[in-house]
Amino acid sequence: MIYKKRKKSDKLLMLEYLKNRIKFSQENWNEYQNQVKGYPGECHLDTLTVELTDDCLVLNDLPLAIGSTQFQIDALIITAQEIILYEVKNYGGEYIYKDGFLVSISSGNSFHSPTERINRNTSLLQSLLETLQITMPIRPFVAFVHPEFMLYDVENMQKVLVRATFPKHFRKLTAQLEPLSAKHFLLAKTLCELSAQTKPYLNGVPEYTYEECKKGIICSECERFIPGIKHKNKFYRCKICGHKERVSTIILRHVLEFKCLFPDRKLTVPTIYDWCGGLCSEKRIRSALQKEYVLIDTGRASYYV
Repeated sequence: MIYKKRKKSDKLLMLEYLKNRIKFSQENWNEYQNQVKGYPGECHLDTLTVELTDDCLVLNDLPLAIGSTQFQIDALIITAQEIILYEVKNYGGEYIYKDGFLVSISSGNSFHSPTERINRNTSLLQSLLETLQITMPIRPFVAFVHPEFMLYDVENMQKVLVRATFPKHFRKLTAQLEPLSAKHFLLAKTLCELSAQTKPYLNGVPEYTYEECKKGIICSECERFIPGIKHKNKFYRCKICGHKERVSTIILRHVLEFKCLFPDRKLTVPTIYDWCGGLCSEKRIRSALQKEYVLIDTGRASYYV
């Protein structure tokens, strides 16, 4: 049973928004591409875990912390006997394992093996469970979801899943499931609460300020800045790609963007007017905000939550 659904991480959303509003370095762009590539891979694993019975609890996308150390869990399954941990990778191509690195056969490029990360996450989660006075074994896996991924000469094969082995892995898991008790649901609830309290894992997001961000409205389809919106039109059709979108939807989409990038700034009509480059009137912005947010009326300093 899916207990915590997956959504795009704050890190991926911020990179998606920022790439159109500030200048990215090559390192920033590479990090964005890695995030874009990784998310569909995680979603592919979700298509398999969603088929599992009610005798397990699936928690997706868990940022957690033990002390000052943060870690990110792609997917976690609580069963009656154990916790199963997944680190999801969406690499394509042929690789060999050598001295803690995965080496591409075609290019020779190498990077740290994800088994090191899953071992670290396992250790940190075990420590976190100890602080909660919970004793459960943890079984970790690195799940390589790309259909054209191949790994040779790998150590610790019991920790590695490739796409061809997924059906067998989940059939075996399903056959071993037993009814859960209240303590398992309590553990899932506790981990979700701790995750909600943990600051988003934002390593790789470039530093930015409101002032340096380019202001304006961006088409959701072609991601180009639009030149303007006619005052009385309820819909806007992009002059570049032809995409049609309701103006109120455009405004609320940019409100979500602003809230993600600047969570500590108050949400006000003048602020969103400025963020949208003055392309929508304050009257239309106010109308859109009133439909989705609550006004905290303090006179001139009024804002929405």
